[in-house]
Amino acid sequence: MRKLLVAIFLINLLTPLSSAAIDSDSGGGELWFSCDNPDSCMLTEFHVGDESISQTVNSATPISPEYFLIELPMMPSQNEIALLPDIIDELQVDLRFTDDLLGISKPDLKVTIIVAESVTTIEFEGTENFGQTNNGPYNIQNEPLNNGGDRLLWPDEEIKILLEFQIDRPGTWELKLRGSSYLFLDIIWSEDIESRNTDEPSSDSNPVQTELDVYHYGALVSDDRDCWTFEVENHEILRISFVWEVVPSEIEQNHGRPDLILPDRRMAPTPEMETISTNDETRITWQWRALPIGEYDLCIGGKLDSFQPYSWIGLIAFEAVGITSPDQFTYTSSEWEGYGMKATEFGAEELNSSPIFLYVIISLAVLIGLSIQIKVETVSTTIKYGVFTPGVLILILTGIVSPMVTTASEFQSSDEQNLSELLESRLEQIWHASHPATPASSKSMHVGSTFGMLDGETLSLYLKSDSAWPLDDGRWQLHIPELYEINIENLIFDKVVDKVGVNPSSDLLDSHSSNFVLLAARTLILDLLMLEAMMVVDELPNSNVIHFETTMVKSASSGTVQNPAWSTRPSDIPEGRWRLMQDNLYPSMISIIMLDGEKDDLEFNIQLGYNVDHELLYSPSSVNPVDSFIPFQLVWFLCGLFLIAAGVFYENNRRKGAIKILNEMMPSQKWID
Repeated sequence: MRKLLVAIFLINLLTPLSSAAIDSDSGGGELWFSCDNPDSCMLTEFHVGDESISQTVNSATPISPEYFLIELPMMPSQNEIALLPDIIDELQVDLRFTDDLLGISKPDLKVTIIVAESVTTIEFEGTENFGQTNNGPYNIQNEPLNNGGDRLLWPDEEIKILLEFQIDRPGTWELKLRGSSYLFLDIIWSEDIESRNTDEPSSDSNPVQTELDVYHYGALVSDDRDCWTFEVENHEILRISFVWEVVPSEIEQNHGRPDLILPDRRMAPTPEMETISTNDETRITWQWRALPIGEYDLCIGGKLDSFQPYSWIGLIAFEAVGITSPDQFTYTSSEWEGYGMKATEFGAEELNSSPIFLYVIISLAVLIGLSIQIKVETVSTTIKYGVFTPGVLILILTGIVSPMVTTASEFQSSDEQNLSELLESRLEQIWHASHPATPASSKSMHVGSTFGMLDGETLSLYLKSDSAWPLDDGRWQLHIPELYEINIENLIFDKVVDKVGVNPSSDLLDSHSSNFVLLAARTLILDLLMLEAMMVVDELPNSNVIHFETTMVKSASSGTVQNPAWSTRPSDIPEGRWRLMQDNLYPSMISIIMLDGEKDDLEFNIQLGYNVDHELLYSPSSVNPVDSFIPFQLVWFLCGLFLIAAGVFYENNRRKGAIKILNEMMPSQKWID
């Protein structure tokens, strides 16, 4: 152990920028197995220690096997806060056993990965049969990592791996190291808290002297108060903009109104607010009008167990000189614009409900007419049972029974939600998840789930399509007109009014409502984008009614470190295809703009990185347009009509032939046809 510690210490001296155990730098999630001997092992950032370790076993038997435990704690200790993934990129353990009986083999191996308080256990089956050649390293990829709902690894928290195995006969086991055994994690975010906290020392009683119109950089750590003092000259408008970097939601600070203290030591009046949220940052601009000149203090306060870097700058302006009011900003529409619609409208096929009443009317008319004819006239037994009976049965099944069953299936069932109901339940879920008292792990789990459906829950959705748009590979994407009638802004602000009980335009939104508005806008955008992209079917539907029913299962998430997305998937979409859809559908930029003050507004702008290849869209079997109860219903219906028409034709010919024969036999008799 001493040699390993000395080696690691010397490496850290030579590479001081690589002192964190795991971080988001290139290769920062690579942990290599390093040992001096079986009792001196650890996980390191670099290849150190021996090439391998081994031990000879002399007295083990199947009745009394010898148990081995190798502990590998991470070294050096963690000194950055890091966001852990929910899957293991790769784990490889090159453990072998050599004896005189079987040669080289592998024992059963249990690997326990301990991350802070959570435990992930992976068991590998060994190779014990004579002549077996699969003696390579144990290896897994994309295996779930249990983080116990806590995605963060804090400074001084540990990662440890335990290797457990048994040997039941004499021989020598060997663990190969230096690149042969390792754990790879994809660390997408990490931060050194101390290095970012550059604004200290400052406090209410000791603000930092500065100038308003220069950039200030720092980090709000825990419940600290960061304060500045500056001079404000003559102006009509004072604007202060804070840019908050994206951090995991577990440690995100509140972005409430800063305390702006006037020269007379009173609090400044309520400002107008503009919020712009993108993938990389949240920019909040506070605007006051006609404040007195003099020395001002500006303070922001944090909350416990939170951390978020920021920058801010202020400016003074006069009316009619550039953009000075939120009214002067122009944004994109808050209505849906078909971002997930990847098919082309050219060649679209219109969809309507099944023509059930036409089937029924024709069938009843034919059956009534046929019954009258059979009742009045005699019918040949052969035609009656050989032609009419099959035709009538087919007509009843395809013209009456099947349309009735199809009609019933086109109605919304009690277990289904329509799109409006789904969005309402989703907003209700987001409202509770965005509450400041909601644990970050719960917020991440609920908001990050697709359509708000957690692992094991069933999504049952009733939709109507007006047309099917062709894809280049012969499949069809269903166009859902209801999506284009959604006004996201109205839905979200109506929910705020419903929950808060007052109109948001009457005053600044409270912290909960403000967080809800931004989070709901982003979440609904991603839900609608994925829903639209999943409306792909292999065959042109016969009806415009779609039943989308599936069980949702846990999946690797996409999105930002702050707010994960699409962490559950329909069970009929394979994980690999779901990951492809995530990578290709997730927008390169989602910009959400909220104005709060005299004018309340919510707008968004979405930019996709590139055109999605239609081949990357998947046709879920859970998307089921209503089809006829009997396959090829029209064909069978026409067959039934043909049999009945053929029977009538042959019966009429038979009667005419019979009358003709009778007339020839009895020419003096008048027969009336």
